Formats: sequence, structure tokens, C-alpha cells
Amino acid sequence: MRDNANPEPNVEEAFDELLGDDVIPLKGEKVANIRQTFAPTLAQRERQRAAAAEQQASPADDLSEFVHDWIEPSDPISWRRDGVQDGVFRSLKRGQYTPGASLNLHQLTAPQARHAVAKFVYECFENGVRNALIIHGLGKQSKPRPGLLKNLCRQWLPELQPVLAVHSARPEHGGAGCTYVMIRKNSAAKIANKERNRRR
Repeated sequence: MRDNANPEPNVEEAFDELLGDDVIPLKGEKVANIRQTFAPTLAQRERQRAAAAEQQASPADDLSEFVHDWIEPSDPISWRRDGVQDGVFRSLKRGQYTPGASLNLHQLTAPQARHAVAKFVYECFENGVRNALIIHGLGKQSKPRPGLLKNLCRQWLPELQPVLAVHSARPEHGGAGCTYVMIRKNSAAKIANKERNRRR
């Protein structure tokens, strides 16, 4: 606690005592507070959104380019998720669902195909495409073994959450060099379907 009987000298007195009476301290003006926030421009916001999108994990990141279980180029692809009804899967195998979109993988490398397949499936899901066709070819001349892209598609598609079932296409849709892909409904499609059923 400061003793009021012996007050401390003020700043000017201390300055005079230290440097002498003939030195005059400079008195600066008050510094303005320039810490002002500015709202980002539209271009800045777009760049921020683009940067955030690049940092998000891509569905393709979890897909391996190493084939775990090979099949021959002419062998059929057939898989369905638990819960897909027999009649629905049978209709898929028979080519009774018209593909709403298709993806051609010819001339693509395995890394390119991996990103293309994942992007295609999720774009179909987001746009309400329920049935699609992937054209991977037979790949009889592919390395390290024949049927590389076909085998990779067989491995990748069940790992993508929107995919409900896959089956090799009918001859009129490309045969063993193409695969039907059945995709689950997105939330918007489910709501629209419920609304249609309600109006019946």
C-alpha cells in the first residue's frame, strides 16, 4: 500500500531529475485504434469455400487400387446390399431399369477411374438418379492382369455408401464390359415419393 506522506514523483519530475532541465520530453499524440474488421468480399468468400472443399475428404480416398479378389474379364459382376429385395435385384439383372446416367472409363488410368467412379456415384445420388451404367470394358490387354478396371469397379462399388446393388449388364447394354449400378434414394427423393403416395 502506497504511503500518502511520501508520494512518488510524477513522470515529468522524474525525467527532469534524470536528464536535466534543458531536455524536453516529446509528447506524442494518441495513437488511433486501427484494428477494424472488414467483411470479406464475394471473391474472398468463394476462395475460402473452394479451399475448404479441397480439404474435405473425397469418397475416392478410401478406395484401394490393389485388387484383392480377381475375376476373369468375361465373368459376371453381381452384388447387392442386405435389404435389397429379390424381385428388385432380379429386375436389375434383367436390365429392366433404364439407366439414368452412364460413365465411360475407357482410356482412364486406375487412379483416374477411382476418382471418376466415386464422383459419378455421388453425383447420381445427389441428383436422384436411381439406376446408372458404368462402362469399364473387358480390359483383356490391361496390366498387371486382364480386366483391371472391371475388377476395380467390382471392388469399389460395394464400398460406396449410395450403392445398393450392381450387376453385369445385358448384351443390349454392353454385356460383361458394363455394369448396372442401383443407387439409394436421397432425402429429397424420399420426401417426394412419400408426397406422391399420400396424394394417391
